[in-house]
Amino acid sequence: MRGILKTQDRSGTQRKLEWCLWALAVAAVSLSLALARVETCDYVSVNGDFQSYNVFRRMLAGQTPYVDFVNYIGMAPVWVNLPLVALNNTFAGSLFATNFTSNVLFSVTVLLWVWLITQNRPAAMLASVCLTKFVSSGLMATLFGPALGGYWASLFQNLYAPGNSMRIARLFLTFLLAGLGLAWLRAKGEPAEGTALQEAFARLPACGVLGALAGAGLLWSSDFGLAAAFCVTVLFLLEQALRLWAGPRAFFARLGVYAAGFALGLLACASLVTGLHPGVWLQSLAATGGWQYFYFNGTGGKALLLYVLATPRLLLFAAPCGAFLIWCLVGLWKKKLTDRQLLLGFVAFTILAATGAYVLSGSGYNFKEALEGYSWLAAFALAGRGLLWLARRIAPRRDLALRAAAGTLSLALIALAGLDAARWPSAAHSGQYLEALGGYTTYQKALVELPEITGGEPVFSLYATGLEAVEGTFQPTGCDYIIHALGGEKRAEYVSAFAEGGWAWAQTPRMDLENWLTMQNWDVYRHLWAGYERCYATEYSWLWRACGDRSLPVEAQVRAERQSDSSWAVTVSAPEGQTFTADLYIRWESGFTGAKGAFLSLGRSMVGCAAPLFGDMPGVAGYFPASGEAHIPVRVEDGQGTATLWSADEAFTELTVTEARFERALPALDLYEQEAAQ
Repeated sequence: MRGILKTQDRSGTQRKLEWCLWALAVAAVSLSLALARVETCDYVSVNGDFQSYNVFRRMLAGQTPYVDFVNYIGMAPVWVNLPLVALNNTFAGSLFATNFTSNVLFSVTVLLWVWLITQNRPAAMLASVCLTKFVSSGLMATLFGPALGGYWASLFQNLYAPGNSMRIARLFLTFLLAGLGLAWLRAKGEPAEGTALQEAFARLPACGVLGALAGAGLLWSSDFGLAAAFCVTVLFLLEQALRLWAGPRAFFARLGVYAAGFALGLLACASLVTGLHPGVWLQSLAATGGWQYFYFNGTGGKALLLYVLATPRLLLFAAPCGAFLIWCLVGLWKKKLTDRQLLLGFVAFTILAATGAYVLSGSGYNFKEALEGYSWLAAFALAGRGLLWLARRIAPRRDLALRAAAGTLSLALIALAGLDAARWPSAAHSGQYLEALGGYTTYQKALVELPEITGGEPVFSLYATGLEAVEGTFQPTGCDYIIHALGGEKRAEYVSAFAEGGWAWAQTPRMDLENWLTMQNWDVYRHLWAGYERCYATEYSWLWRACGDRSLPVEAQVRAERQSDSSWAVTVSAPEGQTFTADLYIRWESGFTGAKGAFLSLGRSMVGCAAPLFGDMPGVAGYFPASGEAHIPVRVEDGQGTATLWSADEAFTELTVTEARFERALPALDLYEQEAAQ
């Protein structure tokens, strides 16, 4: 007996040492990535670097999410990054934190995913430690070539790096819930191949706890928070109906407790986040959801079901995921589904549901990283499981070799991170150091010269980036990005704040970088073109100076003509030789021509508009609700300009333009016109 206890103690000590080495190795790789990112604090103005930092700096200044500012992507990036950012509240600190935590979260997801598939802890630890370094070092691209290697490297980089909006943090909720399930089994001493976790939900307290977790998770993010809550609820109902059925009375009692826990978890979390104003979160969610489909339009206006069927890349990964879920459902129906298989199915179900939600919301196949990345990881893990099975026949002590490899690799990565940290203070930095950013930047025009031009006067930025950090200000509407001002009431407040605010200066992304913004947001840009002149160009933005009314004394006529059942041409005519931007008011109605089209489109439609806008660009497109009103711009060249409106999907809808009128003439603008600062 004493020998058995010594063996168990030795095994427990070894396991603790392995976990410590794993944690240090993951932290080491994350540190190396974070240090590399902050060698320079340059950024792409239209991606997620400042989308993240603006939320952090607002909260550290005492502002409340959803009350004082729009938090478009949910609370996940806040919860996982804010404690680290609070230690260094600068843009450089934010870059460091988001890059560090993103890789930590990715490594944990790889660990859990591979562990659930292979049932081999050493293999999962090895994979989770080495994958990021394998990709970031260029070894993957080198070994597998530009086709596969480059594709996989890009795919996984989009998961372990923050990218746009810290997507890895948003999807981590799925793995967090699965990890909690495994932790509960471990604490109870129950095997993952049993059914203890599922049987626990025959008890009312467990039902309430599960409901509270699902409800609180809704605020985690606007994509995976909703998807996880939906999938937890569906699986709970299936478990109660197929495995734990004890009659209608027991079923409804458990469901009632689950629903109560869900409501309490949601209310408590929403109240905590919003400072006891939970309704503002719900309003924000509803407003965003109502606008996303047409505003971002990732499907090109195609009927949703036809879009899915015509996207083989989506089906290639969704089909096996769906097949696995059907297999899990059959296993549950036969009462043979294990807890490990249930957790695997939950993760797959949530990723598939979130991907589907992106499609239905109009964002198209936008979140491909989760579905594709973890599908490939599953394929690699299954292949590894097969190799482990062969190794068992050849080398009975295969786990010892895996542990040795994982330990050796961990020590090597820790040593490399130490070298990176030692070299970093003397590393060559690009640009100049700006104390307001906490790091170096090459953006001389945007962050040094532009503030000198404005003289410290307030600037209304449609995309709030480094200027606000340098000047210590906030975008006044609470919408740091114009694309987050979604929903009728929020949009009206945003337009009013700009049009009536009397701003001396405005800053927009350079339209050659983001030309779609102009058409899609003409309700704001029409006031910009009417009262501001472009006076300065930075590395990524244009500065506009208020100059009074720029409307031109031009008379023009508008003619709307039907081109087909689903399209119209709106032509602006003016005296020959006149070149200007026509600001038009349009009202329209559209609808489905039959039940088939409504079904294929899942009842969702929109109206598109394409028009010439810049002299050195053929045309720009924007999208609007199925029925409504809007202002649109049309460039009139030598007295003529035409916009085209159509309802989508054109094969199943009809469009009627009920009103089209000329509002005013504004100056014409070329994308690449050179204007010097004055």
